[in-house]
Amino acid sequence: MDHASKAAAFALDIQRVVLPNGLVLLASENHAAPSVSINAIVLAGSRLEADDKAGLASIVGEMIDEGTASRSSQQIAESIEAVGGRFATFGDYESSGLAVLMLAQDLPLGLDLTADMLINSTLPEEKVHQQIERRAAQIRSRLDVPRTQASDVFNELIYAGTPQHRPPIGYEESVTKLSRSDVESFYKRHYTPANTIVSVVGDIDKQQLVDRVTTLFGSWAAGNPGSGDIQVAKPVLQDKPVSRFVDAPKEQVNVFIGHLGVERRNPDYYALLVMDTILGSSPGFTSRIPRVLRDEQGLAYSTYANITSSAGIDPGRFVAYIGTSPENLDRALTGLRGEISRIVEEPVSQRELDTAKAYLTGSFVFKFQRNSQVAEFLVDAEVYGLGFDYLQRYPEIIRYITVDDVTRVTKKYLHPDRLTTVVVGPIRD
Repeated sequence: MDHASKAAAFALDIQRVVLPNGLVLLASENHAAPSVSINAIVLAGSRLEADDKAGLASIVGEMIDEGTASRSSQQIAESIEAVGGRFATFGDYESSGLAVLMLAQDLPLGLDLTADMLINSTLPEEKVHQQIERRAAQIRSRLDVPRTQASDVFNELIYAGTPQHRPPIGYEESVTKLSRSDVESFYKRHYTPANTIVSVVGDIDKQQLVDRVTTLFGSWAAGNPGSGDIQVAKPVLQDKPVSRFVDAPKEQVNVFIGHLGVERRNPDYYALLVMDTILGSSPGFTSRIPRVLRDEQGLAYSTYANITSSAGIDPGRFVAYIGTSPENLDRALTGLRGEISRIVEEPVSQRELDTAKAYLTGSFVFKFQRNSQVAEFLVDAEVYGLGFDYLQRYPEIIRYITVDDVTRVTKKYLHPDRLTTVVVGPIRD
């Protein structure tokens, strides 16, 4: 099958509707199975909270199922379980919300519960205190993982002065000072239709869906404008190398090396995606860092490198990671820095380029096999301006990337002379 035929076969029939109050509905029919996936996303994450309220957005997002004006948390859970469905709430850096999976025949119930949780959550004080206690314990447990600790220290350095320097789940000292008033204020300010995207994919009738969503969400008061109008401090690329060594009594050392990355809307994203695949993001023996440091030199338990995976509304990070034994630390540091320098200084080979492009185009279809994956894609397409014909265009975009394109972006976006190095583990004096 040629590229044009593959693109046509992979097309999605997508409908986009904007309600008068600003809510965006995205719908795609897939009648292959009698199931449906709902993603309801509010563009209100930790990027919109203050430093002294770190963790607030995450707590609000996780608490919207703790009771509404007409349902208790138990009634919400039992309603979903009674029809064999699943749901999860969340709060992250860019967004918060919930995801629901259920049979298509139960879609009216799923939409009703989704609207109720987004619009009418009561955030009971007792539940707020319970959530804060659980969160504090989660943070303490999380910081006992050296790889997580190394990642957090890395972010504190490269994102200094911006919301990205904080872990979305917050710090114990900030979370334990949060009140029910803080939680309610964030919810009322940011959970508005202008901030909300509802994506529904599966065995649906799009017109019936539009009618139902309009009925359930149409009376939601417009409230504040979308969060796109809120100015968030942007990180600045460091101008010199930085190193931080943190001693931790563990068996291996965890190393993060890198610097500030790019936004998802960056026009060079796709050339960088190919570069990532060559440098350290593909499985098997095709990426340089895993092949050289793990397979050939035996230095790593795990290792990778990329700049595109964290790209979002705000710049992500370029990071190369390796977990290794303490006696191999110096060789691992030299190896990571050497491979980063080499891909900047020397053009990649045509064979490496062709292999990377074949992997990216060949594996692309597997990202859209389930309704939930397509529902997530529709949200990404809306947030990052990808276009709903992205699935057809992507193979061609990748196919036309050249060695010169990869050379240009490596020189523009990778800076071997300005790397931040973070090492957490048993550090010898």
